Amino acid sequence: MKRKVLLIALLAMAEASQAAPLVLSPGVLVDTETGLAFAANRNGFTQQLQLSDGTSIWTSPEQAFPLGVADGFLVALARAEAPGSANVLLMDPNTGNVADRISVDLPEPVSASFFPQPGQRFEATLQDTEEGMRFYWRHEVRALRGAAMVELDAGGNEVINPVTVTSGAFDLVAHQNRQLAIPVRADVAPPVAPTIALQGAERIPGIAGEQYRAADDRHVLSPEAKPHDALRQIYTWSVYDRDGNRVGHYTSPYARAPYLVRNSQLILREQPFAHAGTNGQWQEHSTRLVVADLQTGRELWDFEILDHQYRGPTPP
Repeated sequence: MKRKVLLIALLAMAEASQAAPLVLSPGVLVDTETGLAFAANRNGFTQQLQLSDGTSIWTSPEQAFPLGVADGFLVALARAEAPGSANVLLMDPNTGNVADRISVDLPEPVSASFFPQPGQRFEATLQDTEEGMRFYWRHEVRALRGAAMVELDAGGNEVINPVTVTSGAFDLVAHQNRQLAIPVRADVAPPVAPTIALQGAERIPGIAGEQYRAADDRHVLSPEAKPHDALRQIYTWSVYDRDGNRVGHYTSPYARAPYLVRNSQLILREQPFAHAGTNGQWQEHSTRLVVADLQTGRELWDFEILDHQYRGPTPP
């Protein structure tokens, strides 16, 4: 009986150690078991980072946007060469070397670019299934116009600056030591993620205000707004485990952000913000992967990551 229990425990440990990294946010994967992260830097190259101190272990040889880890590969999207196609990279997660490259045909207007572009956005999601890897994609286009334009949709309803959405999926199937992209003909949609804000019975009793789940659903944060001279308002996050025990705190200009907890570390993706410094100089902070100490609330290190949202000029 003892041997059976030991075997079950060893199998559980092996399964946990082989768990795939979680998608913290688009282009950022975090493995709390190994203490490693994969993130697309501000120039679009994937880097593997140590969560302990932010040390970069390797940088991809070409621009690549990490989507997930499946079948032993780090799966990434290469920079699009032209509309109507996508290039998927299968990379060695230990070295960043490209093991295989799969070209995928997409509808002609679709630009499979992970760089932010005015008026359009491309999103991709990877799902690791028993049959193999499934790649979901979605492309949005909004006409660039200076003034708001009102049009009628198919139901006769008024729509302001309508968005054209194209979406689809394909499976990556192994064939003779290569991966082939097989289009999914049926209407499919990526798995629906749970809402970030906890509702009803999901909430931890006794904690007022909003409650937001972690990316792995193991922790909850509750923000409290406070006045601030430079930012007008900041938020003190109280972070709890699922039993309602407060495990630490952090201060942010935002009420929430994608986050995970690893031991005493808070790992989050922080949106860009700007403010006037104590010397009167304007200070800008880009989109960052931030690791902070939950006990002190102090940032341990940060890393500038690719912002997939376009924030440039628009038509007057």
